[in-house]
Amino acid sequence: MAIRGRYRLFSSIVRIASSENLSFNSRLKSIAIKINNSLGAIATTLYILDEGRRCLSQMIRHDDPEEIHTCSIPLGEGDAGSCASFKSAILKWENGLREEQPGKASQRTLLCLPVPSGKKINGVISLEMGKNICFSADDNEFLQDIALILGSLIQNRRIIEWSNKRVQNLMTLNELGKIINKPVSFKVLPSFILGVCHRYTNACCTVLRIIAYESFPSGVLKKCRRKFQAVLPSLLELEARYAEKSLSTGAPLLTTDIIADEILPPSCVCVPLYYEATVIGTLTFFGKQMDDGTFGNFDEEDRELFESIATSAASALGIAARSRQMNLLAGENSRKIKELSLLYRISTAMHSTTRLNELIYLALNALVSDEDPIFERAMLFLVNERAGVIQGMLGVDSETSRAEKMAVDDGRNILSPGCETSGGYAAGEGESELARKVKESRMPLDKKSNMSSRAILEKKLIHVSDAAREKRIDREFLERFAINEFAAVPLMAKNEVVGLVIVDNPLTRKSITKSDLRFLQLLLNQAGIAIENSMLYSRIEDAHRDYREVQQKLIQGEKLAAIGEMAASIAHELRGPLVSIGGLAKRLERKFPHDSYEWKYADIIARESDRLEKMLTDTLFFSKKAELSFASCDINAILEESLAVVASQLELNRISVKLRTHPEIGPFCGDFLQLKQVFINLFSNAAESMKNGGALFIVVSPARLEGMDALYVKVSDTGGGIPLEVMGNIFNPFFTTKEHGTGLGLPISHRIVTNHGGKILVYNRLGSGAQFKVILPLQPKIPHAR
Repeated sequence: MAIRGRYRLFSSIVRIASSENLSFNSRLKSIAIKINNSLGAIATTLYILDEGRRCLSQMIRHDDPEEIHTCSIPLGEGDAGSCASFKSAILKWENGLREEQPGKASQRTLLCLPVPSGKKINGVISLEMGKNICFSADDNEFLQDIALILGSLIQNRRIIEWSNKRVQNLMTLNELGKIINKPVSFKVLPSFILGVCHRYTNACCTVLRIIAYESFPSGVLKKCRRKFQAVLPSLLELEARYAEKSLSTGAPLLTTDIIADEILPPSCVCVPLYYEATVIGTLTFFGKQMDDGTFGNFDEEDRELFESIATSAASALGIAARSRQMNLLAGENSRKIKELSLLYRISTAMHSTTRLNELIYLALNALVSDEDPIFERAMLFLVNERAGVIQGMLGVDSETSRAEKMAVDDGRNILSPGCETSGGYAAGEGESELARKVKESRMPLDKKSNMSSRAILEKKLIHVSDAAREKRIDREFLERFAINEFAAVPLMAKNEVVGLVIVDNPLTRKSITKSDLRFLQLLLNQAGIAIENSMLYSRIEDAHRDYREVQQKLIQGEKLAAIGEMAASIAHELRGPLVSIGGLAKRLERKFPHDSYEWKYADIIARESDRLEKMLTDTLFFSKKAELSFASCDINAILEESLAVVASQLELNRISVKLRTHPEIGPFCGDFLQLKQVFINLFSNAAESMKNGGALFIVVSPARLEGMDALYVKVSDTGGGIPLEVMGNIFNPFFTTKEHGTGLGLPISHRIVTNHGGKILVYNRLGSGAQFKVILPLQPKIPHAR
C-alpha cells in the first residue's frame, strides 16, 4: 500500500520522541497511536526487551487506556518473541504462513518489525493490518526508519535509567558508608551492618557469613522478608553452597533464574568480604524486588553495587576488629604499666623495712589497695604441720586499705617510700572484723578435704572459678566468708611454704582473670624474696648479737681474770697482816674492861678486821676456779641452814619469813655448801633492803629446765625493788650500792648456780619489791667449774 505523508509522519514521530514535556511511556504511547492512525492499522503494539535481553517484558498498545503493561514473552516464542530472537521482520497472514510477499494483498495481515539500536534489539513493533494491505519496498524502508527512532528512544531511556541507577547506587553507597561507619557497639556491629545492607538493597534475603577473624567469632547472620520466611532453610542451604564456591575462587558469584521445587527468589549474588587482602567472610543477597513489587534477576550493575557494599562492610568490620584489638592492647599495656608501677612501689616499700610482720602486711595490702584494686579481699593463713591445720593470721580488704591510706599523715599512699602505717599489722588490721574472722578460722591440712591444702602441699597456685561445684572444699569456710570464686597461692621462702594467701572479689563478684593470677604470683614471689631477706637479716642480726655477747664475755672474762689475779695477789699479801691485827685486837678486848674506851677501840679494830678478812675471802673465792663437790642434797635443809645464818639480821630488822615447800621434791644432786652460800647471799640482800621491817617469801616448787626435771626457789621481798639504773649491773663483780658491800655476793651466786647447770632470774617490782628465782636441775650435767 502507498503511505501518504511519510515525511509528515516521520517528522511527527521525531518531534514526539524528542519532546521533553512527555514522559517516556507517554511518548511511546503517542508514537504507537500516531503510527496506528497514519497506517490505518487495526492495532499497533510496542514490545520492550528487558535489560537482560531474555524476554519481552513490557507492552504498549495504542488503544489501551494504560500506558504500559508488564508481560513476559520469552525470545523465540510467539510472533513478537520470534521477531526479537531472529532480529528480522515477520509478516503473517490469516492462513498462518510466514513469508515476505511484498505487493500482494491479504484479508488480515500481522507485521512484526525488530526495534534495533546498533547491533542489538531493544524491542519489537507489531502492526495488525486489515484486508488488501500490501507493503512496498519503500514502505518497509520507512517502517524500519521509524523502528530506528523507537530503538534510539528506548536506548536513550535505558542510558538515562542506567545513569540514574549509577547515581542512585553511589548515593546508596554513600549513605551506607555513613551508616556503617557510625560508632556502634562492637558486639552488635555485624547485626547492624546486616540490617543496613538488607534495608538499602531491597533484597528478599540477606546473609552475612563471618569467618573467625581476630575478635569476631565465626557465625552466620540472616535477614529475610516475611514472604520468604517459609523457604529460609532452602535459602541458607543455597547460601552455604554459594559462599563455599565464592570463598574458594575469591570472586563474586552471580546466579540468575534459580529454579527449585519451592518458590524461591529468582537471583542471587554472593560477594566475598576482603579486608587487607584477607577474606573475612561473605555477603549474600537473594532476589531483587522491582518497583512494581515483583521480584527479578540481579544484573552486573547490581553485582558491582554489592561488591562496593561488601567492601564498605568488610572495611567497617576490619577496622572495628583492629580498633578493638588496639583498645585491648592499650588496656593491656595500661594494666601492665599499672602492675609494674605497683610492683615498683611494693618493692620500694618492702625494701624500707626488714620486719617480717610489716612485709606480710604490705604484700597483702598491695593486692587490695589503689582506686581500682586487683582484688577486693586478701587473707593470710599460716601452716601448722605438727597440728595438721591451717591457721588464719591476717585479713585485709579494699575498704580497710582505703581507710589505712587516709590515715597516713601526709596523705601519701601506704606503699609510698618512707611511709609508715598508721596501725598496720599490729593495731590497724588486727582489730578489724575481717582480721578477727580470719584469726578465728582453721582448716585441716589435707588436700583431699580442701583446695587450700592442695595449694600448700603441691606448692602451686590454685584457682577455683566456682567453689559451689568443687567437691574438695571446706564448706564452713566458704559460708563464713561468702566465697564463690577464689585463688589460693602458697607464700614461699627458700622453696619452703611459710604461709597461704587467699584472694577473691566479694563485693563486685568480678571474675579473676589470667592476668590477675599472673600479677598475684609475681607479687607473692617478690614478697617471698623480701621475706627471705628479712629472715636472713634477722639471722645476721642474731649472729651479730651473739658475736657481740661472746665478745663482751671474752673481754669481761679477760678483765675478771686480770682483776682476779691482782685481787688474789693483794688478798694474799693483806691476809697475813689482817689476821695478826685481828688477833691482837681480840687479845686487847679480853684485857680491857667492856666499858673502857680501850675495849671499844679494840672491838672496832677486831670487827673491821673480820669484815676485811671476809672481803678478802670472797675475793679469793671469786678469783679462783671453783671446785664443786656434788652429793645428794635436800633443798629444805639448805634453806633452813641459810636462814639460821641470817636469823639475827632478820630478827634485828623485824622481818617475817614465810617459807612454803613442796612435798614432792626430794633429794637432788648439788654442792650443799656452795648452794647454801647462794641463799645466804639472797637472804642477806633481802634483809638489807628491808631495814624498817617487811616480809620475806620463800616458795619451793617443781619445774622443767631445758627438757629436764628441775626445782625452783623463789625469793621475794617487800623492800621497794631495785632502781632501774642499776638493774643491768647487779651481776657485775665489784658493783655495789652498799656502804660496806664488796659487790661480789650476786656474781658469786650467779656463778654457783650456773656451775650447777641452772639459772638465776630476777623480776623487779619497782616500789613493791624484788624477786629472785633460782632454777636447779635435779640431775645436772656436771660441767667444768668456772
